[in-house]
Parts: sequence; structure tokens; C-alpha cells
Amino acid sequence: MLVSFEGQDRSGKTALLMAVHDDLRRHGMSTVVVEEFSRSPYGQRLIEAVARDKFLRPVAGESATLRSRALEVVADLYYQDEREIGPALKQGHIVLKDRHLDTILYTLTPSLLAAGAVRDEDRALTWLSVTCSELRHRPALTVYVDAPLSVRLERMRKRRRDLHEERANEVSHEDMAVFAARERVARQIMGEESNRFLVLDNSSKPITEGATVIIEAIRNRLASSSRKGQR
Repeated sequence: MLVSFEGQDRSGKTALLMAVHDDLRRHGMSTVVVEEFSRSPYGQRLIEAVARDKFLRPVAGESATLRSRALEVVADLYYQDEREIGPALKQGHIVLKDRHLDTILYTLTPSLLAAGAVRDEDRALTWLSVTCSELRHRPALTVYVDAPLSVRLERMRKRRRDLHEERANEVSHEDMAVFAARERVARQIMGEESNRFLVLDNSSKPITEGATVIIEAIRNRLASSSRKGQR
């Protein structure tokens, strides 16, 4: 079973993912964590790009464009799909993925549109969806970790990142517009495929409480899949 964790910057999704991983292991369930980017050449380029700019925007002197950067993100997800997620699922593990297909759609659609790389939002979503259409493994459950913008901004101000990006703790008006556009696209995606999503408020509740809710959802999906397999 593949479970993906989505959410805006500083929503707390990675902390929840690790809490779920630890709890599942304590209950004797085999889990594998797949990070946001891989150790492949694609993933390493993306990690370096994030270190320069948290929105993966091409910087001065760099040959990448927003469209080629988008393709790198997609290529890295294909690598993880075939080399990391697939083998783990085949061995019977529950795979917990830090960002998956939905991240590509709701983060890159606004960026492509703002840069003029596509004419409208629908075209951007269609292009990105088509590029990802051959992924072999789709999430059975996607946890969208939610938190109000005010909470996330406060967390951003307090965070300390092991990155070299000069503006790691700063949020500009441009960044705020990006957050709003991403949120709009994410809500659209969740509305179109609501059965796959668990939207979890992570604004003030203890991590352990959120992890318990997610684990219950995972157990329910596993039980439902088992019943279908017996028919």
C-alpha cells in the first residue's frame, strides 16, 4: 500500500509521516519511507535547486527553465516509482511517500502559468497529468496535512534549515501569491478525487493525535483491500 503525504510548506507533513512510520513499526507493521527527492542524478539536481530557491525557480546563470525543471521533478518521481516504491510494495511493505504526484500538480501548475510557459491553468494541469500518466504505482491514500497560513508563516519564521538559500526564513508578497495559487489548485484536486484524500488539521493538535487518525485510515484501507481480494 502506498500512502502519500502532501501539504503546503511548514504544514508539518514530514513530522507526521515519521510519527506514523514509528507507530506502525511499533505495532509490527513493515513500513518504508521514501523521501521527497531520490538519490538519483535527477533528485540530486533538485535538492541543489531547493538549496538555492525553495520554489525550484531557475536562478540567474542557470540553464534550466521552469518547463525543464518540471520535467526533472517528474523524471525523479518515475525513478522513485520504479526503483524505490515498486520494489518495496512487491515485498509487502507499507510505503510512506513524502510528496508524490499531487505535489507536482499543485506546485508546478501555478509556476508554469506565472512564467507564461502555458496559456492557462487547465493546460498546465493537463500537461503535467499526461507526463505522469505512466506511473505504475498510485497512492491508495493521500494525507493532505493542513494548517492555516498564519500558523505556517509563524513556523517559517522560526525554522532553521540546513540549506544555503538566503531567503529560507523569509516570505515575500510573491511567495504569498504562490502559496495562494498552490492552495487553490490543491483544493481543486482534492475535490475531484475526494475518496483518496484524508485532510488532516495540523495547526495545534499533538503529532501523536494526528498520527493515530492516519494509522486508523491506513488500517481501514488495508481491510477494505483485503475484503475485495477475497471476493
